[in-house]
Amino acid sequence: LLVLIDGRSVYTPAFGGTYWDVQDYPIEDVERIEVIRGPGGTVWGANAVNGVINIITKRSKDTQGALVSAYGGSHERGLTARYGGRFGEASRTHYRFYGRAFRVDDFDLDQNGDGNDEWRQGRFGFRVDSELSDRDTLRISGDFYAEDNEEGTLVDSNTLAHRDVNYKQHGGNILLNLDRKLEAGGKLRAKAYYAADKRQFLLEESRHTVDIELQHDFVVGQDMALGRLTVDQVAVSWGTNYRLSTSHTNMDPIGIQISFDPNDEEVHLVSGFGQVQADFLDGRFSLIVGSKLGYYSWSGFEIQPSGRFIFRPKEGHAIWGAVSRAVRTPTQAERDLSLTLPAIPPSPAQIVLLGDRGARSEELLAFELGYRFFARERFNAEIALFWNEYEDRSSFRRVALPPPTVDAKFVNELELTARGVEVEVNLLPTDWWRLRMAYTYLNIDADPDPSATTISFGKIKQQNPVHQVNLQSVFELPMGFEFDTSVYFVDGLPGVRPTLEADNVEQYVRLDLRIGYRPRDWVEISLVGQNLTDRRHYEANDFTLGRSTQIPRSGYAKVTFDF
Repeated sequence: LLVLIDGRSVYTPAFGGTYWDVQDYPIEDVERIEVIRGPGGTVWGANAVNGVINIITKRSKDTQGALVSAYGGSHERGLTARYGGRFGEASRTHYRFYGRAFRVDDFDLDQNGDGNDEWRQGRFGFRVDSELSDRDTLRISGDFYAEDNEEGTLVDSNTLAHRDVNYKQHGGNILLNLDRKLEAGGKLRAKAYYAADKRQFLLEESRHTVDIELQHDFVVGQDMALGRLTVDQVAVSWGTNYRLSTSHTNMDPIGIQISFDPNDEEVHLVSGFGQVQADFLDGRFSLIVGSKLGYYSWSGFEIQPSGRFIFRPKEGHAIWGAVSRAVRTPTQAERDLSLTLPAIPPSPAQIVLLGDRGARSEELLAFELGYRFFARERFNAEIALFWNEYEDRSSFRRVALPPPTVDAKFVNELELTARGVEVEVNLLPTDWWRLRMAYTYLNIDADPDPSATTISFGKIKQQNPVHQVNLQSVFELPMGFEFDTSVYFVDGLPGVRPTLEADNVEQYVRLDLRIGYRPRDWVEISLVGQNLTDRRHYEANDFTLGRSTQIPRSGYAKVTFDF
């Protein structure tokens, strides 16, 4: 899953994911969150395999004045302050800066104790937007943070003892974005950013990332004859990108035995993409084809083509389909890791996981088909079907068996099929009541190489929820009151067992309630209750056998002043 903030990738090649704990921004400054279903490798590049999340913040022009927001309750508390202005009365340059601090208390270990896994963060950020001319806009922004968190790390496999360790994180980024509107109606964008992060977890890692990107969008022509067909419009997008990521790992493990060899890595990514969209039949049919070609220093050249169609038989109806290829590049852990997982009863053997410098990219061939209904002003719905074929998935092959130790190394031997359906319905019964329902069905089949002696930490089919349901109701009541309800159902995970627990992660129903009140345009007060259906529940486990904690029932009050 590729995650971006204002187009800046926060995906880390260390393990192939996102450090979500440090991706914190004032919610009042978020304009929208774009969620792209399925692979997006043609435009977004490597690691946009199962989807893309792009968090987009508001322009400085839209956040003028002062804002102060504070919240606190049974489990978390925080404070945000933000101020926006512009440089002179007639200036076309606006700015904002913010400061934010929060603390999240320990999650539950059991009924009689806490999990000692609290975390605290302070951050500061700014953004400047300048209209250099009628055609050119410049944006400069940056964010800086410092965080420390507790973690229950396994230190003795004989006594199954955990030690509470304090980890520290800090880092920041600078983003530069220049947009130009071209005379022919096209657009040219140049973007560059630098990010530095230092993180402690079992080991200490320092990472620096530099990224430069150029994108050009333009229209080739309109109302062109193509045989018996007339092409309404042909739009072209192309671009190029270069990224350098360097990392240094301090080889002084905390808790379980872990190391990286080598402990200094440098990754280069060079890519280019092109995409063409042709519209036919007065805009009722669109065909989109494109591909991305890139060189990744850990896996060589990768190509990620895609083809998509959209058919609008009548106003308010759309049928779409796509065939795409995407890749997930090898991670530093898959190449350089040496990790010893201690023996946990009933297993008598400890497991040593070894990286493989010859690790290859995982590949996905995805087929998608969907239907969207939006003919009614107060009702819209969408259904999307997908069939994903994964090849060269990472797994572990046993390479030696000297009791009581099992040695295993990363290999690209697993084939996997994921198929399912997503349904979303939005209903507006009245001007003051909005309803939303979403449902996901996911079925996974894994096919390991029958000739390989593989090690599995649970069946992949049983590590993801088969069914998920979300129901939301939003009331806008008289006299400035609001009442929101959210209900979530998440299926159980038979293949995921929390550390030192006999049972797997079970299905759960979660209920969140919010009451809001706005007595004036510049003040909002709200009361929120979360996880109200049970006292606590597990949602995951810790792969490193750290202490597994549960999500507790909680509540908080929040007040926001916006001048």
